Amino acid sequence: MPNITQSDLEKVRAGLATEFGDRCVQLAGGNYGLRGGLNVKIEVPGDQGKLPIVDFTASDETLDRYDEVVTAAGWQLGNYKKNPVFQNSHKYGDVMFTLGKALITEVRGTALFQRILFAVDINPIAKIAYDMYRQKFLNAVSVGFIPIRWETGSDQSAYRRKYLEQELLELSAVSIPANPNALANAMKAGAVDKADVRELADFLKKFCGNEAETEPNASASGSGNHEARLLQLFARDVTQILKRA
Repeated sequence: MPNITQSDLEKVRAGLATEFGDRCVQLAGGNYGLRGGLNVKIEVPGDQGKLPIVDFTASDETLDRYDEVVTAAGWQLGNYKKNPVFQNSHKYGDVMFTLGKALITEVRGTALFQRILFAVDINPIAKIAYDMYRQKFLNAVSVGFIPIRWETGSDQSAYRRKYLEQELLELSAVSIPANPNALANAMKAGAVDKADVRELADFLKKFCGNEAETEPNASASGSGNHEARLLQLFARDVTQILKRA
C-alpha cells in the first residue's frame, strides 16, 4: 500500500469538508472524519468478577442530534481493533487521557457493542469515569469515524443523512471534564468516593498548577496547549468540588 502523503490527506479533508463543513476534523492517526455522540445502554456484566468492566451498547439506528442515522451493519472495525483504546474527550496528547481499552468491539444486531476495561489502578481519571458510568451519571460516548458511503434523505424520509458504511477510528468518554456538576452530583450521591476525588486532585496537580491560566501558551507536562487548558480547568473544578464537600 502506498504511503499517504499530507497532500493526500488534504484532498480527503477538502472532499469531506464540502459535504460536512466544519464537522470535518482530524482524528487519531491523522485521518480526517467526523465525531459524534452516541447515547448508549450501559450494563456492568455480572460474569467478570471484580474487573472494572462496563458494556456499552450504542442506541440502535435512531436519529441523532444532526438528524442522521448510522447503519450498524456499515461499521468497519479493523483499524480500531489494532489499538482499541478508550480515551477521555478524544484527547491523545498524554497517556493520562487513556481511560482503558476495548476488550470486545463488534456489531450485534442493529447496534455497536463494546466491552471496556477501565484502567482504574493506573489512572485516577479512569476510576472516576468508571464509577460515573457504572452508576449512570454518564450515559454517552463519542465516536470518531470516517464516512465512506452515505445517502441523503428526502422530504419523505425522517433523516437528513444516513451512513451506510463508516470506519471506526476513535472511542471516547464524554463530559469529563466538560461537566463538573456531574462529578459533584455523583460524589454527593455516593456514586464516587471522596477519597477518589482527592486522589484525582493530587494526580492533576502533578500535571498543572492550581489556577487555570488564561494565556494561550498554557502548558502541562506531555500535553498540547488545548489539552493543558482543559487539564487546568479540570484541576480547578475538582479542587472547588472538594472544598464544597
